[in-house]
Amino acid sequence: MINRPQRLQFLATVAELYYKENRSQAEIARKLGYSRSAISRLLSEAREEGLIEIRINYPVQRVRELESMLKATFSLKEAYVIDRGGLSYDQILRYAGEMGANFLLEHLKDNSVLAITWGTAVQAVASALPAMRFENLQIVQMIGSVGSGDPQIDGHELAQTFAKKLGGRYHTVNAPLFVKDWQTRDMLLEEASIKRTLDLAVQADMAIVGIGSTMHERSSHLRSGFLTEPETELMRNSGAVGDICSMHIDIHGKILPLAINRRVIGLHINQLRENNRTTVVAVAAGAMKGPAILGALRGQFVDVLVTDSSAAALVLENENNFGWFGKGHS
Repeated sequence: MINRPQRLQFLATVAELYYKENRSQAEIARKLGYSRSAISRLLSEAREEGLIEIRINYPVQRVRELESMLKATFSLKEAYVIDRGGLSYDQILRYAGEMGANFLLEHLKDNSVLAITWGTAVQAVASALPAMRFENLQIVQMIGSVGSGDPQIDGHELAQTFAKKLGGRYHTVNAPLFVKDWQTRDMLLEEASIKRTLDLAVQADMAIVGIGSTMHERSSHLRSGFLTEPETELMRNSGAVGDICSMHIDIHGKILPLAINRRVIGLHINQLRENNRTTVVAVAAGAMKGPAILGALRGQFVDVLVTDSSAAALVLENENNFGWFGKGHS
């Protein structure tokens, strides 16, 4: 009969094969002569025995008071606020990506569906992920991306990066983000491969999204070439402070009745909001993103927010003030 030290050693061996050598549960099962379900149970036992430890070493300080205030004010499941200090926007974005990646690794499980949008914030999460292997994980792009943007940030290659890092399969929406009119959109949404991908996205256990801004300096639509400066200006003059899943919203969190919102190829953000199954993790930082973040929070589109102290402070200061946020911030 196997004794406890031998049992623990065996559990450690299974864990090492899975987490350090990136073997799949099926591979480990074949190697050790067990069923895949038995390997899954052994990994769970290893975690319960404390043999597996997920350690998160944040390189910067978090502002716990702002995190607590955001959670209480907007009924968030979690909020992570990086102390901006003297950090540049690019540094903050990288650290926000690391926090988003850590949250993902803590909560993602085998047999999950992970939905993603695209953009610099989502790409920062992908870049921060270590090589892992989840069993039967599916990565699903939930908005169109065919266009002139960088495919590693704004297109299908971002979904590939998530799949490569996490050991999953990926599904993309092979269509532009915006089309010429709502009739074209409705026709494309019924196209078999697009419909299949978006139907899978609706079933997501977790979604990683950015929060876009209508400010030229932070507009992902402008940077990626999906919109022009005059079109972005028109959105802003129409009351749009930003977008989530490329649906433009105002400061109150209302989805605006704009023609462009009826031309989006992708999963409607309301489908995620109304799906209690999906945890929506938004990564957005910088004071310039403050109005868009506030709109997304008021609209209750977000469950978990990863941001920085400059954005968080402005969001909380302006919660009862519908005026414009301070300019000159990044």
